[in-house]
Amino acid sequence: MTGLTVMSNLHQQVSSMDLRRLKHFEAIYRLRSFARAADEVGLTQSALSRSLKKLEEELDTVLFDRNTHFVQPTDHAERLIRHAQDVIAAMVVLRDEATTLKRPISGVVRVGSGPYPMQPLITETIAVFAEKLPGVRVTVTAGDAETLLQGLIDREFDLVVCDISKFDSSTFAQDIGVWRLPPEPLAVVCAPDHPAATSERLDTALYPWALPPPSPASHGRFAKPIQARLRAGAFPDYRLDSTQACLNLARSGVCITVVPRSLAIEACVDGRLVWRSLPATSVTNDGAHYLQRRTLNVASKTFMDLLRTTAKDLAART
Repeated sequence: MTGLTVMSNLHQQVSSMDLRRLKHFEAIYRLRSFARAADEVGLTQSALSRSLKKLEEELDTVLFDRNTHFVQPTDHAERLIRHAQDVIAAMVVLRDEATTLKRPISGVVRVGSGPYPMQPLITETIAVFAEKLPGVRVTVTAGDAETLLQGLIDREFDLVVCDISKFDSSTFAQDIGVWRLPPEPLAVVCAPDHPAATSERLDTALYPWALPPPSPASHGRFAKPIQARLRAGAFPDYRLDSTQACLNLARSGVCITVVPRSLAIEACVDGRLVWRSLPATSVTNDGAHYLQRRTLNVASKTFMDLLRTTAKDLAART
């Protein structure tokens, strides 16, 4: 039998070949001893001999010349050993990769976020995620819901966290699923010397506002004078897409803003801002949006699960 025939047989039969037999072949080749090879692979010598005999039958060739004194690879074994080693090494890589899929050590989770979820929901989730999967990067892109949801459809994002009401009115609803996040109370935040900080009856319509663009579903929760300004396109007074920017402007005393209560509590720690409660109906309405027909990888799924846990924790704090 020619070496070419042996190689052809290997190509045709390797798919049904037991990887363990290749490992046994490699151990015998490397150690030149059935006794030492059997000890390494955890078999008796007779079991190792049977395994090698089965492999030789599958390959239709003799791999070793052997007697009681020596084990010598045949020419065919010399030709095949490198391929056997390559197969064994490839299986090690495959198993390592499979392990990585279960616990990623690299990669990127791409998140789109509306202004309210960005802080502290997204930032606290990233902090916990970084401890669990330190080798995985996270990118967060802020934007309006329509743009973010289009990015989700185009697979620019793995998930998008934004107001659910904006999703309900979008053209993507049939392609997108939503994990509704626990609602969190909203709070008015202003400078300590602002009239809203001490007024007995808080009338938010009396003051200028700094605010991200309100969702359509929230319009009905504003005071009637503000609803009229919304319809006229004259509200908010200072439109800022970042809640942190709104807080910074409120700190100057020129306006009030509204943020999730957890962020309000955090922002008021140093005493440069104060917060006041709003009616119980004033709550966040956020959800984590994902593509219906897309399977999230392990890193993205982990981030999504942590996001939900963080949202529950934040809601419980307030």
